Amino acid sequence: MNTMEGDNFDYQSYVRETPPNPSEIRRGKSERQQRYDAAMLRLAVKIDEDLLNQFQQLASEDRSCEQLINQALREWLSAQGMKEMVRVEIQRAIQQSLSSVQV
Repeated sequence: MNTMEGDNFDYQSYVRETPPNPSEIRRGKSERQQRYDAAMLRLAVKIDEDLLNQFQQLASEDRSCEQLINQALREWLSAQGMKEMVRVEIQRAIQQSLSSVQV
């Protein structure tokens, strides 16, 4: 039986078809704390609608919109690190050039 029909989800049918496995249920204070910590790692970020629409258009079956946004942020951060490294190297080269001219 298919439990998904459009946007409707039949929770009752889902539970009947896939009952919980008692051996996989984790209980106790430490387990609860781990679940809480995992939930706190995720943050809600407000993204402008025009940017979100562009990422949604780029999304495919292989990559979700969220994955594309994460990849873009990682690439941007990496580029920032490269820019800083290049800036430092250029500054060092200029200082060496100026020190050799002043001698």
